[in-house]
Amino acid sequence: MQPESPARQSRESRPRSLSLHLLGVTAIVLAVAGTVVVGAVAAVLRWGPELVLEHMLEKNARRVIDGLRFDAAGQPHEVQLKRKMLTAYQVLTKDCVYRVLDEGGAVLMTSDGARSAYALPQAGFDPALRRFSLNQDGEKLQVITLGFEHQGRRMYVQVMRSDRLQRFTLDDDSQRVRSIIVAASIAAMLLFSAVVVLTLHRLLKPLRRAATAAAAIDTDNLSTRLSLQDVPRELAPLFNSVNLALDRLEAGYRQQREFLATAAHELKTPLALMRGQVELGRLNESADRDMLLQDIDQMARQVHQLLHLAEASERQNYAMQDIDPYRVLAEAGAQLERLAQRRRVRLVFLAADAHAPARIHADPGALSVLSKNLLENAIHHSPEGGAVTVQADAFGLSVQDEGSGIAPPAMPHLFERFWRGPHRRDEGAGLGLSICAEIAHAHGWTLHAANAQRGALFTVSFTPASRATPLPQDASDAAAATLPAAQPAAS
Repeated sequence: MQPESPARQSRESRPRSLSLHLLGVTAIVLAVAGTVVVGAVAAVLRWGPELVLEHMLEKNARRVIDGLRFDAAGQPHEVQLKRKMLTAYQVLTKDCVYRVLDEGGAVLMTSDGARSAYALPQAGFDPALRRFSLNQDGEKLQVITLGFEHQGRRMYVQVMRSDRLQRFTLDDDSQRVRSIIVAASIAAMLLFSAVVVLTLHRLLKPLRRAATAAAAIDTDNLSTRLSLQDVPRELAPLFNSVNLALDRLEAGYRQQREFLATAAHELKTPLALMRGQVELGRLNESADRDMLLQDIDQMARQVHQLLHLAEASERQNYAMQDIDPYRVLAEAGAQLERLAQRRRVRLVFLAADAHAPARIHADPGALSVLSKNLLENAIHHSPEGGAVTVQADAFGLSVQDEGSGIAPPAMPHLFERFWRGPHRRDEGAGLGLSICAEIAHAHGWTLHAANAQRGALFTVSFTPASRATPLPQDASDAAAATLPAAQPAAS
């Protein structure tokens, strides 16, 4: 198989022009419509007179049949017509004639005194021949034959009309009129085409203006928006959607810059302390060495949390599968057991139904990070000898400590990045709860924080779409009775 040529690849990769596409389609439609209109007009002008003549001949024949009067023997002896038509038959004997025939073609009555019926050359009267033409003295005659019955007797009426009379009736300048009509039709289609092209060009101006504005948008100029001035109503939703997307992009870009600035500031402090200790040259002393190791651990924790936050913010990092939330929460508790023992805090897991384990559709690693952050936060806020109560089922999970609770001024800042409570200024990175918020948002869950009867209560409510197998009714009732309902934190 031969590779495609660069010219063909360039043509295929080149985007199609909307303006040229619309103009091309419009031109094709107008050309087809113009051809149809001009063809229809030409057909009417070509065959219209013939149809008019056919109609006039049949109409005159019907009038003659209706105007016939018969004697006692059933023979026609008079035709009663309007004065104008009767005069025409009496005066224009070579251009306008009627003849009444019997079944065999014998003339019973005629307007021109002829003794024979109209018939084709070298042929006799044919009642089946309804419409035909004759040439007489260099003039073309149009003849129609209509049959009728009177008192059970079959008769026929023939009406003749010459082309000379027809031209006189329709005007001798009919050919010129035909040319004028065709030329006018072509001019009208060309004018219509020009109007459509100019209208499309005007309607596409907002798109060209929007393209110019979009080309000016970059990371240093995210405030530019697509103008809605003179935008057609059908395109306004598209422009609004693009502007809303730009709003979200600007907000996300501003948030990322603020996050980078805050992260740099958070990492700058331990680095400065470490540099100062190194420059003093007192690393041989045990206290300085322990302090340096503590600073390194804190900075490593901040870097670790930053990595978790970056992973949680990217939706493509999630691998969804059916998992048991209680098992994930129990594994997170086992990993933090040493921290709980060191701070003399008990982890109390409310038992789940072993016969009907809950199943939800989620990323196990993300749920594990969320569980560990909530547990670690509760352990740090529980007093010595206190307990952290945890529970998980198909409807959600909850973590409750026995600390002093959440102060009302701190409630709106719980899920902000790098925010820490007053008693934890020197501990943690201030990213744990914000990571939990990112994970919950990515799964479509709802993360609540509230003050319970004893300490703070954090609950994660799973969405119905993520529940694979709900718990039995008695288990859900027991959970509702054990833990009070949490209200969403102010944002």
